[in-house]
Amino acid sequence: MKENHMTETTDTSGTSGASASSGGTASAKEIGVIDRSAAILTALQDTPLTAAEVCRRLGYSKSTTYRLLADLRTHRFIVRDNNGLLRLGPFPGRRSIATTNSVLEHLRTLTSESVQLWVRVGEDRVCVRNVEADHELRVSRSVGTVLPLVDGGSGALALCGPGNPQEFYATKQARVKGTASASVAFTVGGAILALCVSYPLTREPDNVAGAYRTVLSQAAVELKALLDDSEELAVLRDIARLALGAKVREG
Repeated sequence: MKENHMTETTDTSGTSGASASSGGTASAKEIGVIDRSAAILTALQDTPLTAAEVCRRLGYSKSTTYRLLADLRTHRFIVRDNNGLLRLGPFPGRRSIATTNSVLEHLRTLTSESVQLWVRVGEDRVCVRNVEADHELRVSRSVGTVLPLVDGGSGALALCGPGNPQEFYATKQARVKGTASASVAFTVGGAILALCVSYPLTREPDNVAGAYRTVLSQAAVELKALLDDSEELAVLRDIARLALGAKVREG
């Protein structure tokens, strides 16, 4: 990224001074910091990275990069996860540059499987976010899918539970032969949501709870903080409402 430099000028009286005025205008040095910080945030939107990978991708020196990363972490623009990777975090003031999709995409990276976010509406559950695995053989549900809770599945069990992210649920072939899933639920703004990892039985881990419990619980806690008092929760509720309305019209 091109650096901004202040240039020195000489006035008619022979006194040297900076061309940028000091009357409340940001200096070129400050603008350069903003540019670099924006470039870091943009890079982390694509994928979580280590500090060294940020250095290599952007071409900044280690000292500059580590200083900027430390400042961005202090103000919660970025966070470091349990794997040592840096990714987007919440802004101050409960605003966020992370989104539900970025959390789901990170969970997909950790599990290599499809991830869905479901919201309970009465005796149904509606898929409001979906991130598909990269495998040719995968289990997924499209956004707007409506399923009765009585049909079962780990997502339905989680949504019928206490809404505690530490409560873990896993099922095999509960709805579709040859498939399995693992879920946790959380509550926010009066809504109950379930975060679900779904996969074919041929890729089921030997220890399902060991593979999925912690990463699901951590992602659910992050989603709860992200959605609490946010406009995105209203968007998810609108998706569920529209999906249910379409289901009623089709019926």
